[in-house]
Amino acid sequence: MHYGLQPKGAHIMLDNCSNNEERWNAVEGLLQTWLRERRDILVRYTALAATLDKSDDSNNLQSGLRALCQLLVDYVSVGHFEVFYELIREAEAFDDGSGKLASDIIPKIGDTTEVILGFDEKYPLPEGTVADYTADMSLLGEVLERRFELEDGLIAGLHKAHATLVAIQGV
Repeated sequence: MHYGLQPKGAHIMLDNCSNNEERWNAVEGLLQTWLRERRDILVRYTALAATLDKSDDSNNLQSGLRALCQLLVDYVSVGHFEVFYELIREAEAFDDGSGKLASDIIPKIGDTTEVILGFDEKYPLPEGTVADYTADMSLLGEVLERRFELEDGLIAGLHKAHATLVAIQGV
């Protein structure tokens, strides 16, 4: 079953996995790197939210917005073109029906991607007011929270569920 995702190419090493245990371990490494990027987004988002309270600091606001936007675009790109793709391939390798979860969750994650990319296209704008940023940052925070919940559900259903099989069976 294919869900329309194509690999970006940075994790070709996963193509060389000779068994499910190797694949699971390789996907685990990919996930850990990606989740560190998620933490970086949260740190940057929190710092930027604190900058919003200082309306006279537009230089920090602009540079913070640029940095956050770059992290967001990189994060969603890696998610869609590498992480989700490899999670689906792992589910296919285990052939336990867990791949159906992807067809349920990935479109919902895609909805959050649209909002995130819209934020990136809008900011930073030099003429934006702090009030505009505040409202948009609030919406972005809600969207990120929803996205992270969906991603965690995807990871739990397509990857963490196989941890026990790998440990017990050495599949």
